[in-house]
Amino acid sequence: MRRSASCIVVAAGVVGLSLHSVFVAPGTGARGAAARELAAGAVQAELPAGSAAEEFVSSSPWDGAVRMLAGVALGAALLAASAGPALADVDDVLVPVDGKGKTVMLTKEGLNRGKRLFNNACATCHVGGGTRTNQNVGLGIEELKGSTPPRDNIESLVDYQNNPTTYDGLKDISEVHPSIRGADIWPKMQSMKQSDLYDISAYMLYMTATIPEKWGGGKQYY
Repeated sequence: MRRSASCIVVAAGVVGLSLHSVFVAPGTGARGAAARELAAGAVQAELPAGSAAEEFVSSSPWDGAVRMLAGVALGAALLAASAGPALADVDDVLVPVDGKGKTVMLTKEGLNRGKRLFNNACATCHVGGGTRTNQNVGLGIEELKGSTPPRDNIESLVDYQNNPTTYDGLKDISEVHPSIRGADIWPKMQSMKQSDLYDISAYMLYMTATIPEKWGGGKQYY
């Protein structure tokens, strides 16, 4: 652990000198030479005797290009080492398939495909999971559960995209909402396959599970 901490300190020192050498003129004459010696000594004071980093500082040519490349490489290593934990992976999220409790894990490819299809065919009216034409009924999980029938799983959302109805389920709205049934009116739906509808639905439900406080908020967040 102490060795790792020492490496980070050393790397930070070399990065700092590298950036300094790139953006600050080194100076000429005796004063410039003295400054360079002082800077090199400051780094070497932090290096363990006989370390590879010490050999680099003492033996590498101190021209701007070498120092800049060294700084970039070490800076990238520091960034990777200090990065915090990422958001939940796709594999960690279970998406409901039907109303009977069946779930599925999405693949990154499927999720990205669903996002692309959603943005192309749905986002004009449903940016960020909101509903531009009716802000009271978005694509948040509570709104999806409250419809008749509930639209909080992949199968029910696919059914909606095939044959959309009003929120209470009583009236067909395929002429005013993009759908397979109304594909003659909605050109983007003419090339849609059932697998495309599946991916769109899975993407929407993934968003309700991962950012429920934002998805459905529309322009407030997007």
